Amino acid sequence: MKICPRCGSKNVDWIIPQNWSVWECKDCDYTGPVIEGDEKIAKEIKEDYELKLKIEKSKSKKDKKNKEKTENQEKEYEETECEEELTDEEIERRLDELEI
Repeated sequence: MKICPRCGSKNVDWIIPQNWSVWECKDCDYTGPVIEGDEKIAKEIKEDYELKLKIEKSKSKKDKKNKEKTENQEKEYEETECEEELTDEEIERRLDELEI
């Protein structure tokens, strides 16, 4: 049987009659050559594909949380900076401490 090498699906169609090696998977949108295999191979490929999808989804969630956390920290920093109103004397004192 013909199997998608990306997701293990048997739901593949030959899309270009002039080119026997171009197939399309209706489940994962893979386009390219397919492999010949049995149910065992299809199951192994499908399990690997599902694991990869879970890992990518997990990374995506972590990236989104980290991005939100960073944005919140930046916002808090900006609010803190804006709240701090310094007098000219305080600015001069801080510059002298930094020797600028």
